[in-house]
Amino acid sequence: MRTTYVLLAAALLPACNGGGGDTTAGSSAGTGITGVTGQGLTTTDAASDTGSAGPTTDGTGGASESDSETPTTGVSPTSTSTTGEPTTATTTDATSTSTTTTTATTEQTSTTGVVEEKCPCPDLEVPLDDGIFVLSKTAQLWKYFPQTHDFELLGPADCGLAPSTFSMGVDREGFAWVQYSDMKLRKIDVTDTSQCSDPGFVPMQNGIENFGMAFVSNSADDKCDRIYGNHYNGVANGDMVSEFFSVDPDTLLVVPQGLSDYGLAEVTGTGDGRAFLFAGPDPSSLVEVDKATGATLEVTPLPGVKTGGGFAFAFFGGDFYFFTDKESDSTSEVTHLDYDDSDNNGVQDLKVVVEDAPLRIVGAGVSTCAPLIPQ
Repeated sequence: MRTTYVLLAAALLPACNGGGGDTTAGSSAGTGITGVTGQGLTTTDAASDTGSAGPTTDGTGGASESDSETPTTGVSPTSTSTTGEPTTATTTDATSTSTTTTTATTEQTSTTGVVEEKCPCPDLEVPLDDGIFVLSKTAQLWKYFPQTHDFELLGPADCGLAPSTFSMGVDREGFAWVQYSDMKLRKIDVTDTSQCSDPGFVPMQNGIENFGMAFVSNSADDKCDRIYGNHYNGVANGDMVSEFFSVDPDTLLVVPQGLSDYGLAEVTGTGDGRAFLFAGPDPSSLVEVDKATGATLEVTPLPGVKTGGGFAFAFFGGDFYFFTDKESDSTSEVTHLDYDDSDNNGVQDLKVVVEDAPLRIVGAGVSTCAPLIPQ
């Protein structure tokens, strides 16, 4: 494991104290937001967020990222067996273990001899490759544009459930997979948030309650993706304290991958097959993990980044964006990490780029169609 220290390029400014619920522009009925900047709002006709207020501490419905947490030093889960991805075969004898992994190809040859790409990115009215999808605590789907730091309201999720959400991942087909605080998982069309369906995922598999989640490509060559998750069990950190797993895309069964060292963490993935955790609470860290085992590969400290009343993150264009409600005032801050050192100054600069977003963000998702390098 290698530790990289980060220069805090700009002081993190406290968010203004707000009301109890998510903050949106145009509070009157029939007014919503089409574009929101870090400094102001531009409105047209749409619905405003009338969801529930600030963080709760009742502890019901599983562990919520917007709830106040008292980190504990926990004991590792009793099960330490590890099952690889469906394409991984493991053989064990008395003295050693060997693993052979076979990676599927992303291309196939048609009957005409033309090579066709598997899992292609669709051309949608709401593009998958120009921004980060973010989820409010009150089940509104928004989009954040890293180049301009604008927010766009896509609409409320119409899933017939209590509007209290926990986490989200976005797939290559244009669907946001949203986990609610009651552990139910729903699939929402990013082009029409009123279209919500139950994909058939059964909660509490292997005793896993709420979890951080993201879609991750199988590899740099195999762009097909699947959900990876990390059990949000209330244990801040320790040696192999939380279940790290994937979800079979066909059966939606939980596939144990191994154990991570963080039980208060969100997950994000990349189009080249890497998986990362945003681990809290304070001090928080960016952690690259081996997605086949959950083992820590690299830790990058995030000085000054406090998770607060809700947190999420995503990878876009070579960098990371962290969404945190450090003041627990229902408005998130956005912090940018220049992970690839695109300005070539030799430092992975960490800087607050939005002080008060128009919502409290508890989930962020980037399709694996999103760019891996700056655009």
